[in-house]
Amino acid sequence: MVVSDVVIQILSKLPPESLLRFKSVCKSWYVLINDPKFVAKHLLDSFSHKHVLLKRILTNNFGKKELALSILKFSPDRSVSVMDINLPFQEINPFFEVCGHAHGIVCLSDLDNAFLINPMTSQFRKLPPSILTFRGCSAVALAIGFGYDAKSSNFKVVRMVGFWGNSIMLMSSPIRVEIYDLSKDKWREIGAPSFDGRASWTPSFDMYHEGTFYWWGCGEPRINEAGRIEHIITFDMSEEVFGKISVPKSYDDKKHKTSLGVLNRSIVLFVYPFESNETNIDIWEMKKDESSVVSWSKLLTIVPTFGIEQPLLFVSCEELLMESRNGHVIMYNCKTQEFKKLPIEGQLIGVETNRFEATLYIKSLVSLEGRDMSYDF
Repeated sequence: MVVSDVVIQILSKLPPESLLRFKSVCKSWYVLINDPKFVAKHLLDSFSHKHVLLKRILTNNFGKKELALSILKFSPDRSVSVMDINLPFQEINPFFEVCGHAHGIVCLSDLDNAFLINPMTSQFRKLPPSILTFRGCSAVALAIGFGYDAKSSNFKVVRMVGFWGNSIMLMSSPIRVEIYDLSKDKWREIGAPSFDGRASWTPSFDMYHEGTFYWWGCGEPRINEAGRIEHIITFDMSEEVFGKISVPKSYDDKKHKTSLGVLNRSIVLFVYPFESNETNIDIWEMKKDESSVVSWSKLLTIVPTFGIEQPLLFVSCEELLMESRNGHVIMYNCKTQEFKKLPIEGQLIGVETNRFEATLYIKSLVSLEGRDMSYDF
């Protein structure tokens, strides 16, 4: 039985959790919902229904710390509903970080292990170990990023590695880079960045956006008195090339932390203080001219009325999600300058900060059976 165009149009507007139940209605619906063309159409129809994927650390009834992933949905009246995700694998630990999201697929890693997961379908894939060695020493990930290559219609994970020998990092060892292709389920080595410095494992900063992954870069010595040179390292998922972007120079990198975000499809840089007695949060917008030369302009400064640990992400052009120092999620309205505490809490872990990570998330039916699936997004 052929499914009518009207039914296809209706089904493509429904959330994945409903469609997964509807697979059992009849064989034709089962075939349709598994069809890569329908999955692609459903994804495209879902782009206007963005949610927030929130990572936090909680304590269970036995006193054990656990990683919690939740999907937040904001209603028109700005109330929030929370859907917790049951992770389908056992190797997870509280210190896994979100290393990118693309088309409903999320990458989680603690540097030793990496997983791809679709939280909606509970499909996951554990990535194979590194293929890189150096004088018999073990490879250790220095930075990792996940994204989508639109040219080859393929999900990729890029990993920069160094090497351990006798329980110490071999600082003289070369930085090497490998890429995992979901469609082939294997790693391959590519050329390392040609410039000095290296990407830093900074989960609160790292971000994937429109085909490019961004890391915080460090390691180059400064000639002047300001300390180390800091920059943003980029990786184009399609061209498989690295780049480097300078950051605004008008702040003291010894007194401030930074993270990236997106506002109206533009990259923004959050600059906020280490010290709790300083509260200003500066937001800079990145711009490129016709020659792709990058410049920064300050958009606004936020002066919180209470302690803010870190900004998380813009959920709209006016609303910024933030983490408070006492472990709550705060919504800030840039237009009205009002703060609202949301009914979402994280676990205070000693003096550790950045308990939350957040990214905009699109629910999808995209499969992790990469060898068998070909999507045209």
